[in-house]
This record gives sequence, structure tokens and C-alpha cells, in this order.
Amino acid sequence: MAKKAGFRTLGDVVEWWLSRIEGDRTRSEKYRASMACLMRKHVLPRVGKVALRKVDRVTLDDQLVFPMHQELAPRTVQKALQGLRQAFAMAETQKRIDNNPLAGTTFRDFYKGKLRPKPAALSRVDLAELVQHLVGVFNADPAKGMLPLMMLAHGTRIAETLAARWGHVSLDERVWVIPEANTKSRREHVLPLTSQVVGLLRRYREAVPAARLKMGWMFPVRGGAGMALTSGHALMREVSGRQWTSHDLRKLMRSSLADIGVDHMVGELLINHALGVTTETYLTRDAMDRRREALERWHARLDECGFADAHGQKVAVPALLKNDCKPEAAGDSVVSGISTWGG
Repeated sequence: MAKKAGFRTLGDVVEWWLSRIEGDRTRSEKYRASMACLMRKHVLPRVGKVALRKVDRVTLDDQLVFPMHQELAPRTVQKALQGLRQAFAMAETQKRIDNNPLAGTTFRDFYKGKLRPKPAALSRVDLAELVQHLVGVFNADPAKGMLPLMMLAHGTRIAETLAARWGHVSLDERVWVIPEANTKSRREHVLPLTSQVVGLLRRYREAVPAARLKMGWMFPVRGGAGMALTSGHALMREVSGRQWTSHDLRKLMRSSLADIGVDHMVGELLINHALGVTTETYLTRDAMDRRREALERWHARLDECGFADAHGQKVAVPALLKNDCKPEAAGDSVVSGISTWGG
């Protein structure tokens, strides 16, 4: 028997678990929102009323996993099952149920195919046209163009970018500090600001109404709050014409770094991926210098594509981009897969 403490159905356990994670600030806002949406839209309507005593692998396969496979991507089904496992594991740990009917259950019990990563919507051959498009958006409406430009320039995640405050940025010291509370890794992330980005930030500040600057948020909205994640995604859909997402900007930045001679480990450090204690210790001594050099190279590459029309700075080209190592300009030999964005 799995029933205890008022839990009679699978839905009781899931709703209780959601109430716990929705108040758990150690989990990202994106995770909490996406898991709540997934559970309430796809899981609870299918198996929410199943009595706890009837929850087993056969029931899950017949009523949840197999039907979801008919409509959704395998990774979405996997995430739903992971959420269920976490809900029941927490309930068991807190002795709110007598036993866990999902103990030992894995996604591979139901699916044997390969979980392929979602293909990127942007490739390096799209870079020149993308930069020109984003610069055009920024010059027409800085409030709309700043977010995607900052993400492309730094490879940051949308949630941590939206959480930026002017107090996290020093134009004099040329640094942007992302507090650990705002990062997925729960580690403080420090990014050097290049001359290009300093110029971009100054132009952006001049365009932001004084009343909104006083709010402290880099991306303020009416009412004094920072832009919500849902609004950020909506802005990206508008700017991209639904052809790419915020994560595609991050992936494009990361994949482009090798073209300009940035070391793999430095690239991983720039986008705040975990590298392991040994590697991070090795990089600590000159980590900021190597990040700055990498970003200077990347922003010089963006300048070749028209970035300077947004920031207005004249910046010397790094040595790497002056010699024979200069990468082929995006679109020189391959027709871009993107024609227009945002209508």
C-alpha cells in the first residue's frame, strides 16, 4: 500500500510536490515553471486520478508514457517521468507514503530509442545575417534588441540575463557579475566587458527612460519589476519570427568560439559549464584574462558582421583575426538558411 497522510491518488502526490518545488528558490524559475506546466498539462489529466494502490509500470505505460509518445518528443516524456519519480521519492523520504511504487523505474524501461539532441536552428553560416538583423532591431528599438544582443555577445542563459541589474555591472571596472542565485550552476559567474559591450550598454542606458533606470533592472518593465521569463521568451519569438530561440543564440556563440581560436576549456568556462575541480583550479590563475581575450576575439568577429553599428566603438582587431587564422566570413561560400526574421 502506498496511501498515507491524505494522499489517495497520484495527483495528490504530484500537487503536493509541485507546491514544494514552486517555493524552492534553490531551483531555477525556468525549471519550476516548466515542470509545473508539464505536470498540469500532460501528466495530471492522464493519470492524476489513478489511485496510489494502482500505480505501477503497466499503468504508467498504458495511460501516460505510451499516449505521450504519440504526441510529444521523447525528451518531454522523459522529463515527465523524472518529475513523477522525484515526487514519489520525496513523498517516501518524508514518510508521506508507505512505499514508492516508482522506485527503480527509469525512462529506459519504456523507451529504447536514441535521445537525439534538438538540432540548432542557427549555424555559423547564419551569423552575419543574424547580427545585422539584431543590430537593426536594436537601433530601431533598444528595449527590444538589447536582450538578444547581450545573449549572443556572452552566451548567457535567458533567465540569468533577464535577472541582470545595473548594480551587477561596472562600466569603469568593465565587469558583469552574475550572482550565484541567478545562475543555473549556483556559482557566481564573472564576465569581462569588452569595449564593444561597454559602448552598447552606454547607448542602451541613454535610450532607457529615466524612471525605469531608477528601478535598477537592466531589463525593466512597467510597475518596477524586471522582465519576466515568459515575457523574455515572447520577445525572442517576436524578434526571431519564431525561427530560433534564446538557447540557439547561446549554442551559436559556443560553437563559433573554436573558429576564432578559443580553447575548448575557456569556452566552457565562458558559458558557465561545470569543468571539474582539477580543470577549474588549473584555469583559476588567469581565468579572467583568458575570458577577456576570448570575448575580445568573439566581439571582433561580431564587428565583422556589423556589430559596430550598434555599439558605435572603434576597436582594434585582435592579432588572431589579422593573420591567416581569420575564419571564413559567414555566408561567403554557403547560402544562409535564414532569409528574414520578425516579419
